[in-house]
Amino acid sequence: MDTLRWLHLSDVHFSDGESYEIKRMRDSIIDKMKEVFEKNKVDFVVLSGDLAYQGGGYDANLKKFIESLVDVSGVSIDELFIVPGNHDLKRTQMRSVLLNGMRTEQFKFEKETIEQLQKDFKKYMTFYNKVKGENSNYIYRLVKKEKYNIFLMNTAFTAGTDEDDGKLILEIDSFYNEIKQLKDQENCINIAIGHHPISCFMNGIQKKIWNNFNDFNIDFYLCGHLHKGAYDYDLSGGRTIPTYQCGSGRVDNYATVTFIIGELDMDTKKGKLISYKWLKDEECWAIGGIDGRRAVPGEMEINLDRFKQDSNVYVEDEDLDEDEFRRFMMKFHEKLKHSGMEDINIDPKDVFENFQI
Repeated sequence: MDTLRWLHLSDVHFSDGESYEIKRMRDSIIDKMKEVFEKNKVDFVVLSGDLAYQGGGYDANLKKFIESLVDVSGVSIDELFIVPGNHDLKRTQMRSVLLNGMRTEQFKFEKETIEQLQKDFKKYMTFYNKVKGENSNYIYRLVKKEKYNIFLMNTAFTAGTDEDDGKLILEIDSFYNEIKQLKDQENCINIAIGHHPISCFMNGIQKKIWNNFNDFNIDFYLCGHLHKGAYDYDLSGGRTIPTYQCGSGRVDNYATVTFIIGELDMDTKKGKLISYKWLKDEECWAIGGIDGRRAVPGEMEINLDRFKQDSNVYVEDEDLDEDEFRRFMMKFHEKLKHSGMEDINIDPKDVFENFQI
């Protein structure tokens, strides 16, 4: 069976002088992954934002942690996909003034404005280059692979205030220029990755995102930000597009510390998510960590709507059991008679004669 597998973490929030509880979990997560990946490695690893805590912590410890994730997962550095979060930027007065002036759905970005906003990701970009050995000076980027495609979104591009949720916007031109390259990728698995749930964008922007996800073959969206594992489904564009949200990677009194393993049968386009959560008091890992009834067992199904067969499609080479069909027609005729619909022009004798071998 040809299977696509991935590891998803988010909001690891590295910082200086971390507590015992955080260090204990970080050391343990690598050991747990060694156990999980003993039989099956993954094809790629996702870190969906907030690598650092409040813009700091891009140090050797974070780099070593990420390298350990890559090593234990059995992937190359090219199969590590990272997007920034709202903690991966520097908050400044200038940024706040800019954001407050541009938060409208019709805002048009000029080159100088884009460059100014990107300056606040300088520390993140420097660290990214050290880890990946490549430039991250983009807002949206499509990465094409053999079995799958990844659409990377810097959803934090217009973040950086205390009131971001519901007010984020797109740089719509570069967003469209990248995502439209998936138009001819209908036979591939296409995955979008960002830090924020789509609900963090302005209402009209949310519609544009889902419209483009629908029209350009995005199958599901991976994100973080809220420090809780969760799932959601958008049906606004004619098919169902799931969002799978990973919990946090930092121990505190609010977060659910989680990592998620996804796997998908490339033939049936069906699969599952398996989530693992850190039990703070017991100091060990257990199955679970995604809120919602569908995820109560610790696993939840993936069934990609884009690949579902049309129930109205006629399949020519499917064998017809003539005896079964004849019995059905006879019963159907009897029901019509008992219902008082005697003028229906179906003669059971015709059924017998036309299906004689």
